[in-house]
Amino acid sequence: MYAYNSNYYFEGALHQLRPKKTAIHTYILTDGTIVAMFQGSRGAHPDLDFVIKLLRVGKDERPETPPHLYWITDLIIKSQKYPNEIREIVEYYISFYDRCVPFDSVEDRKNYKPQTVDVILSKYGHVKVDKTLPIDYNALIIELFCYCEKRNEGAFMFKELLNKLKAFIDGDIDYMHLLSGFK
Repeated sequence: MYAYNSNYYFEGALHQLRPKKTAIHTYILTDGTIVAMFQGSRGAHPDLDFVIKLLRVGKDERPETPPHLYWITDLIIKSQKYPNEIREIVEYYISFYDRCVPFDSVEDRKNYKPQTVDVILSKYGHVKVDKTLPIDYNALIIELFCYCEKRNEGAFMFKELLNKLKAFIDGDIDYMHLLSGFK
């Protein structure tokens, strides 16, 4: 059993204190990290927007909004040991991005169940590097960012990051070009 900061995680859900909110969805990953979806307020469809927060295991930890650098850096590190697997995962999510349909209603979002996490865990659960995030973190975060960006017509930054990560893994660009969007 994992120990969490009880100010933020209780009754099976992650909570935000200011403003006071309860997560729409709360997921506990294989290493105990909690990833949660909260109501957002941006874009052309603010009622369907969402914000991701994570809470690490530990009684003193606080929720944080994970930057793109977390999953990108994590996959860069893993690609050094598992280049073929990480390439396949990134290609899988580029394809997923192209075919996923964003939430059409608050009810759709409420009924959401992750589609890719079990697929990734079953095929790539062995992809582990000490002191990195679990592969189900990458799977869930990337899936959620796909849905979030697809709901905002004309947005393309996340898809571009996936393509740049693939180019890095393929040796077409260096890590500085990959991370150049994070100035």
